[in-house]
Amino acid sequence: MTTRIKTKVINVGNDQEIIDVPGNKLLEWLTDRKKIPQHWKRSQVNILKLIDNACEVSSIEKKDYNYYDCQRIFKEFESSPGGNATTLFGAYSNVNTQKWFEVIKAYEKDNYHIGESCQILSHNLNYEIPNLRKTIEKSIKTIEEDQKKPYLKNKTTALSTFKKACSDLGIKGDRIREEIIELPLQLTPLFNEVVDSLSSNKSVLNAIEFYTNFLRLTKVELGDAIKDPLPLLLFLIKNGNVTMKERERILNPQKIEFNDDIIDDNNNKNNNNNNNSNNNDEKNNSNLKSEIQPNLEIDWCITEDVVPIGEQPVIVWEDSEVELDSQNIQWDDFSMDTIEMVDGSSITPTIELVESGVDVDNNNKPKIEIEEKDKQQKQQEPEQKQQEPEQKQQDRFDEPINPNETILEFRPLRNQFLDELFELEIFLNNRCFEMEKSNSMFGIDQLNDDSTDISTTQCKEYLKSINDILIKLSNTRVRQILEIKSSKKFVDRLVLQFTQKQQNIAKYTQLIIESEQKIEDLNLTLGQSRNKIDQFNKETKILKSNLEQSISNSLFDKKKINIMIPFSLN
Repeated sequence: MTTRIKTKVINVGNDQEIIDVPGNKLLEWLTDRKKIPQHWKRSQVNILKLIDNACEVSSIEKKDYNYYDCQRIFKEFESSPGGNATTLFGAYSNVNTQKWFEVIKAYEKDNYHIGESCQILSHNLNYEIPNLRKTIEKSIKTIEEDQKKPYLKNKTTALSTFKKACSDLGIKGDRIREEIIELPLQLTPLFNEVVDSLSSNKSVLNAIEFYTNFLRLTKVELGDAIKDPLPLLLFLIKNGNVTMKERERILNPQKIEFNDDIIDDNNNKNNNNNNNSNNNDEKNNSNLKSEIQPNLEIDWCITEDVVPIGEQPVIVWEDSEVELDSQNIQWDDFSMDTIEMVDGSSITPTIELVESGVDVDNNNKPKIEIEEKDKQQKQQEPEQKQQEPEQKQQDRFDEPINPNETILEFRPLRNQFLDELFELEIFLNNRCFEMEKSNSMFGIDQLNDDSTDISTTQCKEYLKSINDILIKLSNTRVRQILEIKSSKKFVDRLVLQFTQKQQNIAKYTQLIIESEQKIEDLNLTLGQSRNKIDQFNKETKILKSNLEQSISNSLFDKKKINIMIPFSLN
């Protein structure tokens, strides 16, 4: 089944007709009208052999030559000196000219040159040029899209985020883990600065005095363990941020001296005991024997009289004062009725507890008491009394105490310090609120005392001083450093967060490099495609004009042929 291709014949003046033929279906149009035979490709193999032979004879590089290329080469040889000379039979005497002349004749047989040129033109119009156009359009679009991608903006944002996180934490970001681990060393200067600001700021001292007087006037009862309100705050103002050992020495100086004396005495006693342990053991044993031996006189009622064999020995019970007569015992009257039931609850046994030794009757019976245990217990009593406050102090904290750690570095005391500051802040906030509303029946103006008579401006000044100290101690950076000091897992989490930020920066950097390389490759492809399409457009224009002339002269009696192109070749 063949498809009919519409053509248009235009009449021009002077009896000239122009035949419009679609260029992308030119070969089909010619074969349908039998201008070109269906088997026009049968001579292709023979023509290729002739071209190869002509190239070998004329020493020309072998490549794909079409009819117009072969015609151009033939004209060059023909125009050369002696190239147009012919023999008696009409052949060219020049071998090169004759070989390329044979090629041209083979092309013109069965209009092979027209069929091949139509095929090349249709291929260029249907495939080569449209594909190059699509490649150029796609490259331009991809370049524009890549240039719009915010890789550089994202990298800048990630870099600024990383730098801000480093500045907030107080590190440079070169050695993340090492710098984070070294951050707790900055706490001691910070705490010392806070304590110095407490002692040098008169507003803080006045605020504490104001709070104390207010509690005194309102008759607030404090616990037995606390003599004054805000004890730790007052201690830090007076003594500074000292170590835990110095704090204990200040609070309990006698205990510290006693413990030092005990340590020295124990060392001396250990040395003396190692040398004199044997002598002390012998003396103790001899003393025990001398105390116990004179008082022990036990009569076993054993005589040296020998009992003859066969006679029953008689045992004399000296301690018994009642003589038992077995014959006078009446066993017949024994019955359950004669048994008197006694309630056990009415019996009150008397038990005498002896602390140590053996207690016997008063009739010059022996009494042994071990006095060494009493002496040891008496020696241990002052030690236990000295250890009781220490155990209470230790039980009051949830963490073990490091004696070289300062007060604010120790977490329980630091929390107590913050609690006292917050307590003072809440008190001052409420007082400022009450002073602004003087009509309150529960306000501070109801207290008629000079110690609580301050202005609202002074109260706000006290409050500002306390808030400044709280900001220094409770900001995000200080909380993070405290977490770093107390938790290794928090250090790992921080290192992971900074590592992820660095990975984001590296990822966007790599994407920028890849995008730049991609744009560079696309620009190269775009340039090559433009060069190719320019070359195809130029060749297609030449091929179009040659085909129009060949078809007009060979097939349509020199009628004008117009090959229509579906797009511009400019």
